[in-house]
Amino acid sequence: MLEVIRFNEDEYNYPCLLVLGCFDGLHLGHSELLKKAKLQAKINGLDLGVMMFTNGKEGKEGKQLYTFEERVKFLESFSVKFVLKIDYTDEFKRIKPLEFLSVLEEKLNVKAYMSGKDFRFGEGAKGKSSTLKSFAEDEENGVWYMSIKDFMIDDEKVSTSHIKELLNEGNVKKAGELLGRHYAICGAVTHGADRGAKVVGFPTMNIAYPENKHEVKEGVYSVKCSIGERIYYGIANYGGRPTFDEPSPIFEVYLDGFEGTNYDEIIAVEFIDYIREIHKFDSAESLNAQLTEDILHARREAELAAESEVIDPVPVASQIPVVQASVESAPTMGEQTADAPASEIEEQSATESMPVSNATDEPAPVTEEQVATEEEKEEAATTDEAVSD
Repeated sequence: MLEVIRFNEDEYNYPCLLVLGCFDGLHLGHSELLKKAKLQAKINGLDLGVMMFTNGKEGKEGKQLYTFEERVKFLESFSVKFVLKIDYTDEFKRIKPLEFLSVLEEKLNVKAYMSGKDFRFGEGAKGKSSTLKSFAEDEENGVWYMSIKDFMIDDEKVSTSHIKELLNEGNVKKAGELLGRHYAICGAVTHGADRGAKVVGFPTMNIAYPENKHEVKEGVYSVKCSIGERIYYGIANYGGRPTFDEPSPIFEVYLDGFEGTNYDEIIAVEFIDYIREIHKFDSAESLNAQLTEDILHARREAELAAESEVIDPVPVASQIPVVQASVESAPTMGEQTADAPASEIEEQSATESMPVSNATDEPAPVTEEQVATEEEKEEAATTDEAVSD
């Protein structure tokens, strides 16, 4: 279980490689960076740590794609030993770049830093990759730094801001492709008016949309939901209910083949595709007819989704263990039973690229050949495990 280290409060004394960034969405670009950092840490005998904000960056990032607890759970697949937890407060915004690095050096036993090329930090976002490079070149600091090129798909950089734009447009399918998983929310099932079952003929679950999660465009979606050991597909409405003169947005889900209420249970709902905008209907019967069409659309999406594997299933927030501690060392629609492509690492100087044979040597970035060798070893190990299973 990874540890959560509070910025400028807790200490981490074991030699580590710290990955710097916001890591709001943990999209494919983040996965690429983390995969390379994992290999660098493994070869150099360092613990892997990741910097992460607990809250969205006001004005720039806004609400987050995934909560802090969800992102912590995702990081476990990258063999991360600890998360550097930072609250994005007014006080933190005033920290100068070198002051920020000084705090890290004082509280953590950092031997290496990695980040994306566009990483910015410190007051006014004045710190950048060149700042980290100069810091690492100072022999007194005793660290090395490596930046990773932007991760591109169809000549476009994969970024959190772009994914949020897609969600604003209702394009959850494309957003899921860039995330490497369906966009999802985790929320508690709440009591509603029970109108879905009694009036419309489609019993729905009202789910509390987390306040700190980025909202999708209001509309009707095809969705996927895990309850117990089964996976259900269905439709979800996010927005008002104009047919019943209720403009306030709510999130309600109908799951094909599911029977139950599950009040107060925390469940994860994954968005598969956008179906249509919300309309006002003349009667409950007209709404029922439209929802029947929506379900047919969702069933087609379910068949397609069942044929393709989605990586990184979304964890249920209530099941995510998070430890805070100071570290001393190292129809039905078919019920079912319930890393990113590689890109080149930027070349470092000849001295920085010297291989390290064991953890007692001075850590240094490894060559692309060594990285490729380690990737082949991991792939072989995974294949062996699959065969033995």
